[in-house]
Amino acid sequence: MKNLVVLICMGILFIPAPFIEAASIGGAETQGQGNWSAGIGLESVFDRDMKLKSISASGTQISEAKFDEMYRMDAKISYGIFDNLDIYVKLGVADFETEEKWTNTTPEKGTIMNDAQNDFMYGAGLKGTVALKDNWLLGADIQYLRHRNKYDGRINNETDPSDSENISGKMTVYEWHVAPYISKKLDNFIPYLGVKYSDVRVKDNYNTSSGTVEEKREADDNVGIFVGTDYAINDSWNINLEGRFIDETALSFGVTYKF
Repeated sequence: MKNLVVLICMGILFIPAPFIEAASIGGAETQGQGNWSAGIGLESVFDRDMKLKSISASGTQISEAKFDEMYRMDAKISYGIFDNLDIYVKLGVADFETEEKWTNTTPEKGTIMNDAQNDFMYGAGLKGTVALKDNWLLGADIQYLRHRNKYDGRINNETDPSDSENISGKMTVYEWHVAPYISKKLDNFIPYLGVKYSDVRVKDNYNTSSGTVEEKREADDNVGIFVGTDYAINDSWNINLEGRFIDETALSFGVTYKF
């Protein structure tokens, strides 16, 4: 019965949601029914390409947009609903830098550079697994994250540098991912490999000398791969290292204590 519930939950993971990015799955195994774990995670996203969905500034086009850097630190609490199904929450902070290239009909061109402040981040997710033979494990993780950051930036006008100006604004980042994976237990190590569908949606509002501008952006690439491993120090302490590629370039590290 429990395996049936997990398979149903894993199927639900593949139903599209309104906002879809990728964060670390934080390990391959589940906690076990009734068990708790708490951990700290550190994450760095080195590059994530974005594309413009809409902009309120008439005649302006964004040709390139990306997160140059994104750093997140979170505390994660997980609870085993069943032996092979976890629910978890994340609370932490996030900051980032973004870069855009713009053109208008004048014609002029330039860049927009933004540096966000550390602000509150929250998220939640589900992780389900099915045990296979010979210590193999099939799993899937679904995760949602959100943070809203104030930032200071600058619009650089390369055509007319005297028309450059400083700006300030607020950017809301919505993320989710669907991440199926396979793993195998090798003594204290549990390496895993997966393919994920991920996305980022951004709502950006900033003030300029011409008025308030609203931009909406979304991820340029949605499919990526991830590879990682858990290492069990003992029955209670576990560390995790994970890298993510193609849709984004990112690295994460975490330490977890199982009660």
